[in-house]
Amino acid sequence: MKYTVADYYPTFACKCGDCRDSCCVGWPVTIGKEEYERIMASDCPPEYREELKNALQLNFAPDEERYAHIVHDKHGKCRLQRADGLCGLQLTLGEEVLPAVCRLFPRNRREVGGDRECALSMSCEAVVEQLFSSREPLGFIKTEIEEAPLFPIDMSEEQKYRCRRAEEIMSDRSQRIPERFARMGSELFGCSGSEDEAGGKLESVRLLQKLTQDCSGKNRVAGSLCGEALTCFGVERKEKLSRSEAEELLQRYEEAKAEVLGRRPYWTEAADRLLVNHMFYNSFPHVGGTSDGERAFTGLCAVYAFAKFVTVGNMLHRETREEAADVLAKLGRMIEHSDFKYRAAQAYRRQQEYCPGYWKQLVSL
Repeated sequence: MKYTVADYYPTFACKCGDCRDSCCVGWPVTIGKEEYERIMASDCPPEYREELKNALQLNFAPDEERYAHIVHDKHGKCRLQRADGLCGLQLTLGEEVLPAVCRLFPRNRREVGGDRECALSMSCEAVVEQLFSSREPLGFIKTEIEEAPLFPIDMSEEQKYRCRRAEEIMSDRSQRIPERFARMGSELFGCSGSEDEAGGKLESVRLLQKLTQDCSGKNRVAGSLCGEALTCFGVERKEKLSRSEAEELLQRYEEAKAEVLGRRPYWTEAADRLLVNHMFYNSFPHVGGTSDGERAFTGLCAVYAFAKFVTVGNMLHRETREEAADVLAKLGRMIEHSDFKYRAAQAYRRQQEYCPGYWKQLVSL
């Protein structure tokens, strides 16, 4: 079957035990009833069956789709992952026994309004490394994939057009990224940004500090990265920033950004590749089936600015592309596999009363 995929898809491969930060670490994984029963009914040595019992537990209120979950050890690692990073379940019982989420991640096969697509999540470090590997805009190709789509997304021709058009605008390097956001907002969503440059920037850093503060203590995957960014900018343990504190944070962030981006000129190209990959993975602006295009747009603005803010805070004292890939992959797990993007959109809206339309300054930071 023909699928639309990102141009790097044919060369993507799981790194297996070579991952620096395995996708088997740090986030909840649920499995369906049929998968659970298939695993537990497998023919395996008695000692391994005990491992399975300790690693797979029934949910509190199990249903067909979310029947059980994979238990983590104290370090947040799947209990079935071996010390060499490989999957003990796959090596002991075979790939066909793996739950679908483990077998397919980071792939997302879907049928969109009659067309088939397969996207790759930037929550995988190998995907981020692929996106770093080229300085060309992210393109899309058709390729053969034997497996059927996992699920359908009901989308009209007009909605599909907005998805593709948004990706085209974000890939247009004749404009800077903030200008691309402005064109996308105006052309596709009727959004006009604030002309209050000073006020918009202050509300933007307040939003970024709040989002980062909220994640630093609550998110197991990216919480430490958020805490490090807050420490880097000197705003850890701040609940609400005064005007002078927001101005000081803005200055520190601008200085750190200039230093980080100055040492890594390739990041400008990497940024739009990461953004377009994220948009394709989420079927933006049809994120989660929403019909509220403006909300999806301002949520994307907040996600982009947040990821940049935390990455700058973490890369000020790091040097390599591998370290950058690790930071972005961890952020990707939180952004693409939790409700963060919706919370970011809500947090943006709550602050609009102070400076309506400040998304324009948010994406320029």
